[in-house]
Amino acid sequence: MARTSVSSLAQDISRHLNLINDQEITERSTRKHLEEELSTAPLFSALTQQVIESQYQNENENNDENRKVYSQYGLLGLRKKDGHSQANQHNLIYANIAAPWSSFICGSQGSGKSHTLSCLLENGLIKSSPAGSLSSPLAGMVLHYDKFTAFGSTQFCEAAYLCSSGIPVRVLVSPTNYFAMKEAYENLPGLGDASKLLRVVPMYLSQKHLNISVIKTLMGISSGPNQPLYVEFIMKILRDMARTNQGRGHFDYNEFKTRIENEEFVRGQTRPLQMRLDVLESFFEPGTVMVKGKAPQKAPYDIWQFDKGSLTIVDLSCPFVGRDDACALFNICLSLFLKDRKHAGRMIALDEAHKFLTDTAPEAVELTETLLSIIRQQRHLGARVMIATQEPTMSPALLDLCNVTIVHRFTSPAWFAAIRKHIAGASIGDDGESKSIFSDQLFQQIVKLKTGEALVFCPTALLDAVWGGSGSSSTTYSEADEDSDSGVEINAQSVSQLGPRYFNLRVRKRVTADGGRSQLSK
Repeated sequence: MARTSVSSLAQDISRHLNLINDQEITERSTRKHLEEELSTAPLFSALTQQVIESQYQNENENNDENRKVYSQYGLLGLRKKDGHSQANQHNLIYANIAAPWSSFICGSQGSGKSHTLSCLLENGLIKSSPAGSLSSPLAGMVLHYDKFTAFGSTQFCEAAYLCSSGIPVRVLVSPTNYFAMKEAYENLPGLGDASKLLRVVPMYLSQKHLNISVIKTLMGISSGPNQPLYVEFIMKILRDMARTNQGRGHFDYNEFKTRIENEEFVRGQTRPLQMRLDVLESFFEPGTVMVKGKAPQKAPYDIWQFDKGSLTIVDLSCPFVGRDDACALFNICLSLFLKDRKHAGRMIALDEAHKFLTDTAPEAVELTETLLSIIRQQRHLGARVMIATQEPTMSPALLDLCNVTIVHRFTSPAWFAAIRKHIAGASIGDDGESKSIFSDQLFQQIVKLKTGEALVFCPTALLDAVWGGSGSSSTTYSEADEDSDSGVEINAQSVSQLGPRYFNLRVRKRVTADGGRSQLSK
């Protein structure tokens, strides 16, 4: 009996061992195992690209497939060493467009963060860009909000200048500020005839986009305290409708409004409820709400269709839209943007995020949670998230999760403390005096950065080639003929990740019109 038990146990162990792939350990350095890790690196240099592609072609020389490890990429800039730009092809830094990843861009006003954001958008949207290779462009959405006071002081979204490359740019604006924003965007300085590709339209939600989650968001219903008394009635109505509908068909707003009219609210609650409904309905497509028995009108076009190589800017700068309402609407926009993502990969960008993404308002907190969820699932959603802000203290959780952190010039010790606390490459060094010296030197580097320069932290970036498997970065060069395409011959065994370090980057020029230049008095 005991012998049978031992035999059964041995069979179990043998069966279980078959589920363990020991090749992951013994052949970890082989191309087959590392191919996915290499192909999903957010950033890589021209040097490592040549090493990887050369090794891949050698290992697959008998295969008829002419596939590359890096099929879609765009130039981000030039790596600087020892404070000087090394003007050779091996220090060119590329952004991997084929793989989903996220980036956090911070720096003071005028340091170049919006320029960097625009370069990343160019890399992912412009198919015929001279800055890279892009066979299948993504669809992009930029969220922008500025406290609207007057055209002289309101900052419009710089990404609108991407239309100068020939890609269609759609700007969704608040319906209550449509004509003013249309005139402003269509007369942006430096666009010229390219402004014809810039389409400004009011941001309306149609009946098919409505659901209980959208209604709750637009009505400002959250799980926090201090909710108006009418919220309990609204939640009861929504629960009853959900129970009746059971996921069949779209949300019927006219039925929702009829049920509200049939309720007996506490005295004094009807007026604030109606005011909230008016705000909600101001973002509905004309004809969504039934008026005197008339049938809803069909929209002439679908503003929520996102084609490859197109950019949608949601600019909710408006005297009647506060930043809390803007965050709520941005949340809805993101859900619609990710809905049909199977047709094209997605690029999500937040421009000047510090102007609306605070840590106090419930709407802003919910938007932050949505972004965190997207970043955590970016590989499954096929989404690339880019956040540009002046203040790295805005949301430490976003700093923790982003694959790439691009730090432009700033002078705030509080901002530097946030960088040190949440980025591995900014907190290396032994405890004590050596760590203090490292921190002081790093802060001095950030303060002294020129416009368009940045320190980049990306542990999985592939920048250096390794010879002999010793772990030290080295390459072997030999002069080639002047007519040679490559100019140099590379003899390297593998490539290495950046790890808990950083590098100095000089961001490239834009291939589209630059609308972010400082306005100087003459």
